[in-house]
Amino acid sequence: MESLLTKEELLNAVKGTQIGSALCSFNDVQTDSRNVTSEKPCMFVPLVGEFQNGHKYIPSVLTADKKASVILLNDSEYKNNSALYEKLAAENPDVCFVRVENTLHALQDAAEAYVAKKCRNMILVSITGSSGKTTTKEMMVSVAKAHFGHAGVAYTYGNLNSETGLPLSVFKIRGDEKIGIFEMGMNRVNEIGEISKVLKSRFGIITNIGTAHIGILGSQKNIAEEKRKSFAYIPSNGAAVVGADDPFADFCTEGVKGKVVKFGRNVPAEISGVRFVEDKGLFGTDFELDGLPVHLPLSGSYNYLNALSVIACAKEIGIPSADIKKGLEAVASLSGRMEVSETKLISGKKIILIKDCYNANLDSMMKVIDFCGELKNVGKKIFVLADMKELGAESKKSHEAIGHRISEVGAELVYLVGPEMKAAEEVCWKGQDKISVKWFNESSDKNFETIAGDINLLAGDKDVILLKGSHSMQLEKLVPLLCGNKGEAC
Repeated sequence: MESLLTKEELLNAVKGTQIGSALCSFNDVQTDSRNVTSEKPCMFVPLVGEFQNGHKYIPSVLTADKKASVILLNDSEYKNNSALYEKLAAENPDVCFVRVENTLHALQDAAEAYVAKKCRNMILVSITGSSGKTTTKEMMVSVAKAHFGHAGVAYTYGNLNSETGLPLSVFKIRGDEKIGIFEMGMNRVNEIGEISKVLKSRFGIITNIGTAHIGILGSQKNIAEEKRKSFAYIPSNGAAVVGADDPFADFCTEGVKGKVVKFGRNVPAEISGVRFVEDKGLFGTDFELDGLPVHLPLSGSYNYLNALSVIACAKEIGIPSADIKKGLEAVASLSGRMEVSETKLISGKKIILIKDCYNANLDSMMKVIDFCGELKNVGKKIFVLADMKELGAESKKSHEAIGHRISEVGAELVYLVGPEMKAAEEVCWKGQDKISVKWFNESSDKNFETIAGDINLLAGDKDVILLKGSHSMQLEKLVPLLCGNKGEAC
């Protein structure tokens, strides 16, 4: 099997210096030594983080059951321990050791070279935004599969959308796909800029500019500054897709070389091809696309907006409306992201469970609370909400905003979990007879058992139970306590 990159291509891309003279051949790339196996030749890239230095795992990937074929290492590590690395190179003459200035940047540079080599004839699409980017990516992938076939679509591998994740994802491309769809996440300044340089997408979507990561970047303007870097390499025959009602839409598309396309409810049907028909609440949204009836199975008006961004992008790519319809109707909820199910509690009551436990920021929390507030012909609305993380100085204000919104939508039973949610508890309308609010300082097993016991006692048929919080708050642990199923999800 041909190596992902030749030795010359790799050394040129990473500006590296080889130790020894071994051949260079690899068909896999890993940054976690546990994922290196002897099944296929692998390039191991040890990363240096705040609490971990991957270089210490280099000896472990040289064992018989691992046997990495290419290893990158920081030049500073080599200089500090040159005898060790010269010894490892001598003992493993079939392994190509390459010294680089920075292994993270080398991984990105190698991925950039691989994209340039393998993706010349592929349509490349990037998707980012403060919320909704993973669901939007899944919708876009489903639409692309409907048009190009399953084998014709490459896309973000798992949740690998970061400074390391996107490079690892693009190394999964084999070159005969027709389209590549990649999600871009962000946890620090210029992360989007670095991975945009790797991908150089022809089409890009920014779902919205919200407040996720505001604790890191300081303001929505700074978030927009980072997100718009995903459009930096869009060529004149490409397109940048942004929300028509997003206040940062024009800022994000300043200087874009390609076409600027806006999506949204207020974009006229003669431009978008979309005519809204009906919000079916828990059961999705009905609309028409160029005269074709379409049923989007995902709940929530925000998922309808995400679909509008996919439609706008797909039309620019040239995907016909019939395939867009087929793809959107086939999309399913992702695990932990706005999963709606009708199920039974341990008490025997038939309820509607909404699980959205994968991530939480102010925008996504507000959207799902509003969605529940708009539901008709249901019983009590029971919310279990946990801390939103990574909000920094904005945390108290954001959690207070959640408290106000809970009161406005009329939830009857509210359970708030985590120290940050104390701010929400303090501003809820606790004096009103119709709302009961209980706060728990941590997401412990004991507190979850108390909450589940309370809900099983008080919930009735047709009640709506919402679980929403940052993933680290582990609200998914409540599911078996509410529904049983021997620890499985409802």
